[in-house]
Amino acid sequence: MFNIQSNEQGQEEILSKISQLQLIETDDDNSRQGSPALDSRLLEVIRELPQHLKHKLDSLIPKTNYQLIKQNDDSIYYGIMENLQKQGEGIQIWPKAGNLLEGQWANDQLEGYCRMNYANGDSFECQFSQGKTNGYGIFKSQKKIVKGLWIDNTIQGEGQEIKSDGTKYFGQFQNGKKEGRGILILNDGCKYEGQFKNNAFNGEGTFIWNDGSYYTGTFTKGQIFGFGQYMNGNGIQMIGQFTELKQPRESYKEKNQHLQTIVFVNQYNQSLMIEKIRTL
Repeated sequence: MFNIQSNEQGQEEILSKISQLQLIETDDDNSRQGSPALDSRLLEVIRELPQHLKHKLDSLIPKTNYQLIKQNDDSIYYGIMENLQKQGEGIQIWPKAGNLLEGQWANDQLEGYCRMNYANGDSFECQFSQGKTNGYGIFKSQKKIVKGLWIDNTIQGEGQEIKSDGTKYFGQFQNGKKEGRGILILNDGCKYEGQFKNNAFNGEGTFIWNDGSYYTGTFTKGQIFGFGQYMNGNGIQMIGQFTELKQPRESYKEKNQHLQTIVFVNQYNQSLMIEKIRTL
């Protein structure tokens, strides 16, 4: 069944919601009726929707073969039916969740361009094939916009994630997560280019700080770790082993800043501490 209440969550949770976009319903035969005008029962459903979704229905011009069908998940389908199956254009409304889907159907499954409108103002639009997302899609919310290619309900391959705080990602996705090669531009002016795994820096890459210094080398689970090269703003070069230390969030929560600390060890086992002030 399809029953989504969208809110701002991590990218993987958002894509998990999208992966449920397969409408598997059992029709209520008692509710099949021709609807040459907006059915009074549909008008009752519309009254309960958020205002921005009501506006979407203002321009709805029902056709003589539109039918109103109640689903077992309490959603309402209003559109074209042929041979007891959704066929052609229509809308599906989840009154309790406040969500509305505008779409095309073929043989009772979503087919072609479809758009999901969530009660909180979020939206997801994509090409569908046999009830699954297969094609270019865009997810929009107040906090981010995600664009890319969806395959079998999951974003795969090249894509973009643009956040409202200024953070930008351009690169590859796998199973709904940042994975492969990509570029992440952070809102404090720093930039990472290299390999990602499970939404984090992992493998070979380059991190450039906003003071012009940079590190090129290996990363593990989002942090600098392993052999690499560091060049500071004065042109001093360091080559050896680097380990970024984890910082407790409580230590910088009040100032909205944190100190990024990296330990460098050279070939003679001499160590040096590198510290960077980062803005959250």
